[in-house]
Amino acid sequence: MNQQTSLRHLRIAIILVLSVMAVGIAGYMLIERLSFADALYTTIDMMSTIGNVTRPLSANGRLFTIAITILGVGSLFYTLGATTEFMIEGHLSRAIGRRIMDRKIATLRKHHIICGYGRVGSQIAEEIAAARKPFVVIDENEANIQHCMQRGYLALQGNASRDSVLGAAGIQYAQVLFVATDQDANNLSITLSARNLNPGLFIIARANEDETVAKLKLAGADRVLSPYSIGGHRMANLALQPTVMDFFDSLINAEHPGIAVQEVTLPIHSPLIGKTLVDAQKTMSEGPMILALKKPGGLVIGNRPETCIDEGDTVILVGTPEQLAIIARNNGA
Repeated sequence: MNQQTSLRHLRIAIILVLSVMAVGIAGYMLIERLSFADALYTTIDMMSTIGNVTRPLSANGRLFTIAITILGVGSLFYTLGATTEFMIEGHLSRAIGRRIMDRKIATLRKHHIICGYGRVGSQIAEEIAAARKPFVVIDENEANIQHCMQRGYLALQGNASRDSVLGAAGIQYAQVLFVATDQDANNLSITLSARNLNPGLFIIARANEDETVAKLKLAGADRVLSPYSIGGHRMANLALQPTVMDFFDSLINAEHPGIAVQEVTLPIHSPLIGKTLVDAQKTMSEGPMILALKKPGGLVIGNRPETCIDEGDTVILVGTPEQLAIIARNNGA
């Protein structure tokens, strides 16, 4: 039995007990002319089979008491069974864990959201977790959500195309959205909803069919990727240029980064502002190398040393993690 069913049984049990109490109080007040306090006392005594009364009951009152006793005992036994079921099956601990997780999600800012925890989504989650970035997984499958929780991931069960579910994941505060379900129709719907809720969100969407790529871009996706096309391209390049692929693999290995690539958006106080690429490279005694410079007009490759660095430009660097950390710290990243 799943958690939703157990919770429904528990709610029904509570409603039954309260209903019997309400009927009992009203009945004793009308039939026996008792005060509210005396009627409440008598009703609870009868439901619990204690049998105390504040004064002798009339014939109608005794008949009413029989009904209240039968209904009360039945509702209490049902409540006991529903509570035991809820606790024994571990739903109580999961419900408490769910509340704690919801609070953690509510505090997230500039985080990532992964929609779909299948083969693609689970790999994205591993990569983001290895990079120690905050993220939330959204999936409709309860087993996938339980797997996420076992791995320590923040997760929500629900349809990611619903505004309420995206809102619960903090879509308005998110930085990046990964749309990675295995259904293109779902990916389109999620992209449309997310773009409407957060116009500044960076959306990376999965396309399972070639014809969906253009549709996802129209829906608001900033980048659209096809796992099958990427897989085929990578396999071909592993055969044609294995050394090049090994180099790029070492750059994007988040778990064992001997060498890494990092982008740093330069603030006004950065010491690199106003310098050309060649002069900026000379000032980096820490050792990283400038690969490229991203300006509003596009990407400038590092082989154009006369290019001047302006405020707000993004420098793409390659070096050891320690070297990149120093550069990031010196430039306010």
